[in-house]
Amino acid sequence: MKLLRVLLLMSLLGASFNSLAESFVIEDIEIKGIKKIAVGTVLNYLPIKAGQSFDHRQSGEIIRELYKTGFFDKITLYQQDATLLIEVVERPAIAEVNFEGNKEVKDEVMQDALKQIGMTRGKIYNPKLLEKLEQELQQLYYSLGKYSIRLDATATELDADRVKIDIEISEGAPAKIRSINLIGNRAFDDEELLDEFKLETTDSGWFPADKYSSAKLSGDLENMKSFYLDQGFVRFNVDSKQVTITPDKKDINISINITEGDQYRISTINLTGNLVVDEAELKALITLREGDIFSRKKVTSSIKLMSDRLGDEGYAFVNINTVPEINEEDKTVNLTLVFDPGKKMTVRNINFEGNTKTRDYVLRRELRQFEGALFSVSKVKRSKVRLQRLKYISSVDTRYVKVAENPELLDIVIQVTERFSGSFTIGAGYSQAQGALFNLGLTHDNIFGSGNRLGITFNNNEAQEQYEFSYLNPYYTPEGISRGFSAVYSSTDAAEANISNYLIDRVKLSMNYGIPLSEFNQIRFSFGLEGNDVTISDSSSDEVRNFIIDNNDDFDAGSNPTGDTYNMAFVSMSFSKDSRNRLIFPDEGSLNSVGFEVFGGDLDFYKTFFRHETLFPVANNVTLSFKNRIGYGESYNETTDLPFFEKYTAGGVRTVRGYDFNSLGPQDSKDESFGGNFQFVTNLELLFPIEAFGGAESFRLGVYFDAGNVFADPDDFEFDELRTSIGLAAKWFTVVGPIALSYAEPLNDEPGDDVKNFQFSLGAPF
Repeated sequence: MKLLRVLLLMSLLGASFNSLAESFVIEDIEIKGIKKIAVGTVLNYLPIKAGQSFDHRQSGEIIRELYKTGFFDKITLYQQDATLLIEVVERPAIAEVNFEGNKEVKDEVMQDALKQIGMTRGKIYNPKLLEKLEQELQQLYYSLGKYSIRLDATATELDADRVKIDIEISEGAPAKIRSINLIGNRAFDDEELLDEFKLETTDSGWFPADKYSSAKLSGDLENMKSFYLDQGFVRFNVDSKQVTITPDKKDINISINITEGDQYRISTINLTGNLVVDEAELKALITLREGDIFSRKKVTSSIKLMSDRLGDEGYAFVNINTVPEINEEDKTVNLTLVFDPGKKMTVRNINFEGNTKTRDYVLRRELRQFEGALFSVSKVKRSKVRLQRLKYISSVDTRYVKVAENPELLDIVIQVTERFSGSFTIGAGYSQAQGALFNLGLTHDNIFGSGNRLGITFNNNEAQEQYEFSYLNPYYTPEGISRGFSAVYSSTDAAEANISNYLIDRVKLSMNYGIPLSEFNQIRFSFGLEGNDVTISDSSSDEVRNFIIDNNDDFDAGSNPTGDTYNMAFVSMSFSKDSRNRLIFPDEGSLNSVGFEVFGGDLDFYKTFFRHETLFPVANNVTLSFKNRIGYGESYNETTDLPFFEKYTAGGVRTVRGYDFNSLGPQDSKDESFGGNFQFVTNLELLFPIEAFGGAESFRLGVYFDAGNVFADPDDFEFDELRTSIGLAAKWFTVVGPIALSYAEPLNDEPGDDVKNFQFSLGAPF
């Protein structure tokens, strides 16, 4: 081997090349010393190829290019005859990267930061990137308001070919926002504008959102811009923002300079382009009128309405461009909407994603948009709502995919998120209303992914022991007629449920059907048999004892019965109109339901009910809920009254919160709750989702007003007798069932009322 003239030492890196001939033609290039990197990779980085002429002046360029890869610690060039030899010493590979001390930033985010600069496991270690990594992570923490962050990244050699990187993090306390100053606002005061901000100052209340985040500040500035644009200030601009931190890095001051400009009104609204639908019909969907203050929000909502209208004609990819012409003289906007509906689309395939448990046909039968049919926005939306109303589906998203080979076809992809829908359970607990609880059973709303409901349960608490078997097939027929049946045995100690003192053992067998009349309307009816075995004692009230005597010919006024048995058949029917977008945690729509139930046999009586619920979205993820419930029951034929074990009750988390479970209404001779024949309950609630507890699909926090009571007869109803309360409630759909908690403050409780400020229940309906 020929070793020639010059040895070049690359500063601090130990690279060298041996003296080469003044020039020679390279017949071959050999790479020596590589273990982890492919030969082809190294050759690709070389600025010279075999067959080219080479002289020593190119040596520096070759070494520089190879060092720039970051793969090597040392590079030496040799010449052997017509072969260029390149001998390298590789840098070690990264064997592992460990984080310690990061609480605010998750490991996944850390790994993403590493990936962006090429410092993940298996990559070649480059010491220069360690400093860059510290800078990247520091900026990441600064964006979260963590200005006291301390980072210490070290590389430890495991062997000649591997290193370990340890990153120790001391996050420190986040800097708090001491002030937010707005400069340049004249039309609106600071308080009104800062209501659009999620960020707050430390003196904003008990739990201020005063932790600085650059992302949140950007979002707040966009919210403020939207606010101004919705008020007609089309020239509004955020000129600058300054974020300063105090020397101790504990407090942040934010200054925002804005230019409001003038307020503009709508002069004319013109529609042009390919309208497809009659212009007058489209203009009727526009929520702005000439002379109104310009509002970007209303323009956007109008475009959405018009796009949906065209979507019902088969146009899935409607494009409506807004062309505003601003007149500075009279401060008006001439608005032109240019329509490009695209092509009419036919749906080729509808594909489901995310249904790992639920069978495809179970979801497909809820669709109102069909494959092979013309696309329709309203049918897709209705399909989405019907899927959301399934108890085992928590959320649904849709997207449209154009078919490349045919511009008039599209595929619809429906992404579903499945909800926990049942399980085998065995457990114990405590309920304020029912005391100690024990449950055992299988309950599943989507058994084997079929969409059918199966329940085999045993529940035991201080007031009741219950065994139940139930089954429901929501699609007993392809048309959507449902059929179900149930068998229930229960043994109840009424005194433990805050009702008059008696024991009742009940067996109930029933079959039920549901018949859809339209997209929103349904009739349900059921029939069955019921047996009730009532036991009383000397501590039972006169009202209970007298009912038993009056409704059995074998007893007279002097009798001292210990109970009685009542066997009856029953039939019930109800009609409901339900447009809610979900069954669990709905946030829009309404429900109206009226029903009638008749019993005949040893006792003859009937019960009727009316239920109403309306939900209004009042802001982003905030819902106003109004509920109303009315129930009435009465006897017929020779039965003297509605049976005491069928009377309505009120009080507790399911009716009027702030009053003890079943405690409201008429009292018996023992001063215990006896119940009544007429029930009236109303509820007004403002609901907020909490993302940390699962979001709108599984958790709601509510501020509420309750009013209600039970009366012996409808003639006894008086508004002044309604008990009212206000309070805070939480409703949580968990893997152990729905949980309801509330703290209430009664507004008009009377002496003798049993007040319970804090209440909770497991299994409360939502």
